[in-house]
Amino acid sequence: MIEAICFDLGDTLVAEETVIHNSCGQAITARVIEGVFEVLETMRKDGYRIAMIANGDSAGARNIIATCGLEDCFDVIVISEEVGIEKPDKQVFQVALDKLGVEAENAVMVGNRIDADIVGANRIGMKSVWFRWNDRYEETIGSEEEKPSFIIKSLSELPGILSSV
Repeated sequence: MIEAICFDLGDTLVAEETVIHNSCGQAITARVIEGVFEVLETMRKDGYRIAMIANGDSAGARNIIATCGLEDCFDVIVISEEVGIEKPDKQVFQVALDKLGVEAENAVMVGNRIDADIVGANRIGMKSVWFRWNDRYEETIGSEEEKPSFIIKSLSELPGILSSV
């Protein structure tokens, strides 16, 4: 039974092309992808624990999370720079699962990158959802390890998928 949903940040919750940087090159804000708050609210109402697992630098990710109003949407936020491990390494997923108190087989990872989000989730035994809403990354599924459990083009498809798992 699925108990938790983990989300990537860039091009999953916020549109990467909208990231604004300060004069030092530090990310400070971005535009939230359509439907994010509604889906996160639905997931919470449905009783799921919710985490973010993001590759990137801590300050930039934390700036975006704060300025976009995403802070209170998550039970757990794991940023690669803070834990010293990047996706697809299984350990970064394990950190989030441990903080959530959930086993891998009872969790889903939603992300836009086959090479980081899908491969990492599959390696640890999570269900994987490839959020393919744009063509920023020219990725193809080349192996069983790269095959997502589900593919969606809109986050609004997520609740229906979870009800079928």
